[in-house]
Amino acid sequence: MREATAFVDVSGLTVTYHSKTSALKKVTPHSTASHIALQSLSFQLAQGDHVTLFGTEASGKSTLIKVLSGQIKPQQGHVVINGQAPHQNKTSLAGQVTSEEPETSERTVFETLNAYGLSQKIENLPARIGEVIEATGLAARVSRPAKKLSTTEQLRLKVARAALSEAPVILLDDIADQIGVSPIRYWLSTIFSGRTTIVATRRPIIAERLGLPILLLHHGRLAQHGTRDEIAMAVACPRVIDAWIEGLRYDTLRKLKAQKGVTSVQLLPTSRFSGQRLRITLRSSRYLPSLYDIISQAPLVRVKEIPPSLLEIIAKL
Repeated sequence: MREATAFVDVSGLTVTYHSKTSALKKVTPHSTASHIALQSLSFQLAQGDHVTLFGTEASGKSTLIKVLSGQIKPQQGHVVINGQAPHQNKTSLAGQVTSEEPETSERTVFETLNAYGLSQKIENLPARIGEVIEATGLAARVSRPAKKLSTTEQLRLKVARAALSEAPVILLDDIADQIGVSPIRYWLSTIFSGRTTIVATRRPIIAERLGLPILLLHHGRLAQHGTRDEIAMAVACPRVIDAWIEGLRYDTLRKLKAQKGVTSVQLLPTSRFSGQRLRITLRSSRYLPSLYDIISQAPLVRVKEIPPSLLEIIAKL
């Protein structure tokens, strides 16, 4: 059942690109090739939600960003953000931060933000500018022309401008790959707190370190939506657990190997903890409760769950 109060409501979204095919053009001049970039996407986000949009090459990630920022109007389905289609909201594009276009202005950091704020009639502008400059680490660069900033500093300036904007959704497009995870986490808790924010990345390690719920795109479809653990469980991805057991008994080892859902039990060397180290592989995380029932009966020193990587999850799709 769909939530009527969803801040971002995407339903049945399909985007198809058409291009002329030169090989066929000689025979049929009006022939075109179709490429479905997004197919039947549906998801909802509440106001203030922070999520990671993850997809490898050709997953449709860039196309979805363009739809949400109002640059592309979908051919099928609907996208509504705060009760309005993105392409009908003049502020939608202001929320997108990308490294594709460098800053070329001679204006200083302060002048750039001030001019933007005045054009958008932003209230309490001086205080707001001070807030975003401090949060984005640009205080020492406030009098420097935008064009003379480093690539990373230019991205920070774009983040500051997006924070000043009244864009309904903040779209951080691949910038975590260049800026790093720590600044993104800080901004989500400060200047983007309470604002719906989508952090897009194609790097699995970035998506994992962000620790946010994930919109997982795969070949133009929304394959999964949830935390990494929830997605791993949904696709029945194998789960690995390391357990350090003091005085490991044969009957414990036998029970583990015979336990339903256990695919392998390995005895590994260890120097960091006392006890024997076992690496147990399960078919999926749904077998974790029964596994813990067994190992909790042994003199347990430590347990460490090793979650599957996003690449391992994608391999199961």
